Amino acid sequence: MTSVRNLDSAQAQEIEEQLFTTHRQQLPRHVPIPLPRQDFWEMVRALLSKLDLEIQDMVRKGSIDMRLQNLQKRQTNIRRIASELARKRMVAMMQHAATQSLRSGGQPGLVQELPSLEWQRHDPAEKAFYHALQLNVDRFKKEIDWQGMQQGILSELRGPTSAYAPGTMQLDDYMGEGERLSAQPPPDLAFEDELPPLQETQDDEEERLLAEPDWADEEAYLMADIQEPQEVQPVEVRAPAASKHGAAMELAPSTKPIEQISDEPPLPIHDVQEQKEATPAESGSEVAKENVRVRILETLDEPIIDEQGDELSLEAGDIHFLEEETAAWLIDVGVAERAEL
Repeated sequence: MTSVRNLDSAQAQEIEEQLFTTHRQQLPRHVPIPLPRQDFWEMVRALLSKLDLEIQDMVRKGSIDMRLQNLQKRQTNIRRIASELARKRMVAMMQHAATQSLRSGGQPGLVQELPSLEWQRHDPAEKAFYHALQLNVDRFKKEIDWQGMQQGILSELRGPTSAYAPGTMQLDDYMGEGERLSAQPPPDLAFEDELPPLQETQDDEEERLLAEPDWADEEAYLMADIQEPQEVQPVEVRAPAASKHGAAMELAPSTKPIEQISDEPPLPIHDVQEQKEATPAESGSEVAKENVRVRILETLDEPIIDEQGDELSLEAGDIHFLEEETAAWLIDVGVAERAEL
């Protein structure tokens, strides 16, 4: 963005008058009229910037009076006129570019009625906008085969028109103002398309699933991924030959279970028998030691759950046989006491 020029009061008044005059002349015209100066829109921007600075300065100083209100109304009016003028000129340029391009494509041998624009009397930004319009119109004509629609079979017999790089200038552009090589305007050029190609539309996942063929047999669909089990071939066991050496049988693995070797000396026979007889008694004592006889001292409102998951209601004076952990917990909290026989 270029820096804004500083305008004095006389220059600001001149630009404002040029803006209103150009707007008044452009309203009844369908073709963009020449601007009073080539940097017209830049000067309009400088005018609005000057008014904005004056308004901010007055507000900062606190001078809120009729002068400030008139300045704000003036700024609003200039913005509205500039917006209407820009819209009207853009529509006129679009109409001029489309009319000139479509007439030249439909009747190539006739003289065009619309004169070409003199860009020395227009803003450079408007020239860039007009050039972009020409590219879009040429692209539209190429996509719909405008030449084939207007000329029919003759368009197929002729070779394809060559496309030129964007920015290519014709000889008339190098002539002076008001000078031309011939009475007819220069022919239109077909420019290369600079726009990127349209991206391919990606198929929706739901549409892809709907497009897949349905399975005729549901069981075949379910069994498609299941692999068939491979048949296990039986292994033939051959009997050892009688002619083998005796040492081979000694090295063969034994069919008897492997005995664990202990470092402790074996017990005498009578000690082993006593140990076997004492085992059932000890197991019975261990079972008996699992439950502890307790007396309940306090009544609990809610039942407790023992290790088996059963609910157990505790009331004062009851005698229960409980597991060691449950009994120890009740004794620790003071709810029960041991009541051994």
